[in-house]
Amino acid sequence: MKINFDKIEVYTDLSKTHAVIQNMRKDFANFIYTQGNGIAAHALALKIFNGNEETDYDEREVAIIRDFVNGCTPCVIDAFNAILNPPSHE
Repeated sequence: MKINFDKIEVYTDLSKTHAVIQNMRKDFANFIYTQGNGIAAHALALKIFNGNEETDYDEREVAIIRDFVNGCTPCVIDAFNAILNPPSHE
């Protein structure tokens, strides 16, 4: 799964009528680096920090990202949920 940490759309109100595009690459990588445990978290923090919009994250890395997202503010949780759980088109 590709995640562009440079352009995360974060709503600034609960009604989700206003949003800003935030570059979360450095902050999210630092969050994992300072709060994570183990070599997998270390490797992922570096991958996010050094990545770009074409960086592909495997299922294990996405699972770690999901875990860390749960420690963020509600607006950031919603932003990542929209990226990690895109609506299915059936």
